Amino acid sequence: IQLLEPPRNKKVLLDIGLAGPLAGLLVTIPVLIIGLSLSVVEKIPVLLPEHFIFEGNSLFYLGLKHLIHGAWLPEPTSFDGIAPFFYWVRYFFTGYPIPRGGLDVIIHPVAWAGWAGLLVTSLNLIPAGQFDGGHLIYSLYGKRLKWLRPLIVVILVILGFLWSGWWLWAFMILLLGNRYAEPLDEITELDPRRKIIARIGLVIFFLIFMPVPLITI
Repeated sequence: IQLLEPPRNKKVLLDIGLAGPLAGLLVTIPVLIIGLSLSVVEKIPVLLPEHFIFEGNSLFYLGLKHLIHGAWLPEPTSFDGIAPFFYWVRYFFTGYPIPRGGLDVIIHPVAWAGWAGLLVTSLNLIPAGQFDGGHLIYSLYGKRLKWLRPLIVVILVILGFLWSGWWLWAFMILLLGNRYAEPLDEITELDPRRKIIARIGLVIFFLIFMPVPLITI
């Protein structure tokens, strides 16, 4: 993803970075709500078929499932002797342990479409290089972000041991994310209102980001 010409200023860069993700979310969120409303909660078999796939969770997706179905799903039969908070932190970042025998939402095809839209939007909001997230964060912090790209690559490589797709994204960022889209006017900062909007965009990224998008048995 690369702009054909540099944006005029940071305001224009922010508009470019937010336009796509916000448009995507305006479609994705209603589809996901409808799809989860059509989905049912069932018991997870103790014996699962080989290559069975669970969809990953973001904070937003977990919260939406709780709002619609009244439970934090997937719901385990026990918390393995640890506090529920720490159980959920572990499950959120690793996808394990698989809550066999517990409850989970069997998502409707419409919900799958909404979930996929959420995943695609979160990938596009990764704050690196020429991604929309890169435009967004550069409009806020400019050239002070030289340390961020290597950090993101390291994080994705580590997450790749849990979902191998992250290695592809780390490689893409190394190839395509070596430069942010630098505006012609680097001096003029965003006005306070747009700084708030940009920070809201970053919050959205953290809410919809899935550390382990697909969990395969």
